[in-house]
Amino acid sequence: MSPKHKQPSAANVEEASRWLAFARGDIETARAFLGSTAVPNRNTAYMAQQAAEKAIKAVILLDNLAFEMTHDLAAIQAQAPSDFSNPASTTDLAWLADVETLARCPDEGDTVTGDDAERAVGIANAILTAAAGHFAARGVDESLITAG
Repeated sequence: MSPKHKQPSAANVEEASRWLAFARGDIETARAFLGSTAVPNRNTAYMAQQAAEKAIKAVILLDNLAFEMTHDLAAIQAQAPSDFSNPASTTDLAWLADVETLARCPDEGDTVTGDDAERAVGIANAILTAAAGHFAARGVDESLITAG
């Protein structure tokens, strides 16, 4: 027997789609920044983390669930529907949240490297792909949701 899913209302789909659109805009920005000598690696990593965060929150909103306002990706993931298959490990989510803090809060000796930026973009890309799959599984044509 296949599991039953709560069908999102039109308002839920609209709000969740806006969050996914913003996530796509953030990952496109991160991809554009990646490898640029004009943009600090911390900005690339920050945009990747923001993309991941917004994508997970979009999944939560699609199912009409509330989420805690935090940047802790593991805490956000814990609030996601149980059938959301996030490919990022808890360790990856914690690392990405830590990189976000390093990226926005200057602390002596803390730096985000080019390798860190690439890893952040890779993790975020995987999360966005999974979020798109979740939208499709809920009957939402995510291909119509463009970067915002």
